[in-house]
Amino acid sequence: MMTDQISGKGATLRRVLGGCLLAVMAGQAGAAEPVVGTWASPPDRKGQTGHVVIRDCGGAYCGRLERAFDPEGQEIVTKAVGEMVLRGMEPAAGGAYQGQVYVPLLDKVVAAKVEVQGDQLEVRGCAGIICNSQTWRRVH
Repeated sequence: MMTDQISGKGATLRRVLGGCLLAVMAGQAGAAEPVVGTWASPPDRKGQTGHVVIRDCGGAYCGRLERAFDPEGQEIVTKAVGEMVLRGMEPAAGGAYQGQVYVPLLDKVVAAKVEVQGDQLEVRGCAGIICNSQTWRRVH
C-alpha cells in the first residue's frame, strides 16, 4: 500500500512538472512571435526612413523594405525599396534572433542580431569587428 501512495505522488509530480515544462515551452514559442510586423527604421544620413515588414519565411524570419519616406514624411521611391534587408533570422537565446542584415549604404550583407523590446526592435549588425545598431519602432 505504501508503494501505491509513493507511485501515486510520483505520477502526480510528473504530471505537474510535465505541465510546467509545456507551459514554459509554449511561453518561449510565444515570445518569439512579436518580431512579426511592420517596423519603422530611424532616419539615415539623408534623413530618410523606411518601413520594414518582418514575416515568417519558411522557418526563419525575413524583413523586406516595403516603403521609404523623405525627411518630411512623404513616400519616395528608392532602389532599396523591395530589398530583403533582414534574412535568415532564427530564434536565439534570450528572445533574440540571429541572421543577416543588408546595409544599403554599404551595399553589404552582414551578421545581425535583433531583439524585440516592447514596441521597439534593437537591430545590431557587424562586419568583422565593426558593429552598429539601430532602434526601430513598431508601426503595426
